Amino acid sequence: MPNTQPIEKRAPSTWNGSVDVHSIFLTIQGEGPFCGRPCVFVRLAGCNLQCPACDTEYTAGRRMMAPSEVVFEVNRLWRAERWRDEGLVVVTGGEPFRQELRGLFDMLNHQGYDVQVETNGTLAPTRLASYRPYVTSMAKGIQGRMPGVYVVCSPKTGKVHPDILEVACALKYVLEAGQVAEDGLPLHALQHPGRPARPPMGWDRPVYVQPMDAHDDGLNALHTRAAVASCLRHGHTLQLQVHKFIGVE
Repeated sequence: MPNTQPIEKRAPSTWNGSVDVHSIFLTIQGEGPFCGRPCVFVRLAGCNLQCPACDTEYTAGRRMMAPSEVVFEVNRLWRAERWRDEGLVVVTGGEPFRQELRGLFDMLNHQGYDVQVETNGTLAPTRLASYRPYVTSMAKGIQGRMPGVYVVCSPKTGKVHPDILEVACALKYVLEAGQVAEDGLPLHALQHPGRPARPPMGWDRPVYVQPMDAHDDGLNALHTRAAVASCLRHGHTLQLQVHKFIGVE
């Protein structure tokens, strides 16, 4: 079924930094530079785009939560497993940067968590200057340093906001067989109209290519072969949605 969840504009800031949350759950990160890491997902509600092939529910059951409430739930899930104190929190959506997140990020970092943000790249983070000390290229490594915030951008439209490109540690593209351009990247992303933005000249950070999940084994095999061919020919890095292979959310 095509995605029919409504488009939502940037949300106004709240006096206490509250965010509109769809769900919070413990899982394995299945994509991007932290693939394979145990993590807590904080899925935020609402998106400023409506990609027809998006298979994520980000609207139903939403509720407003103060940053302290989000962190309390993250701690409860993470520490219930008696893992080490430091961990990973993935903030996703919908589109996270519809909302003001600096207070939540600061609180999570203070608790010892790395934060990975997944964004479509169309909206700039607010208070950009405060991101710069936290965000580094994944090529510089993630061990032996203070917790930080890492932005992974998956372009869906023809332009990525320059502030996102400044802080993003990777670009991730969803590829569909038969919709592959000469550079091995998609002509359309999740069937959103228009050609998604390309890495800028001089981009020195990872470019991931991931086959689209069509919920059909035959189509998925075609999409996977197209993604593999793209990586072999153009040097992109193949990504699979590992969480779906292992049967977690």
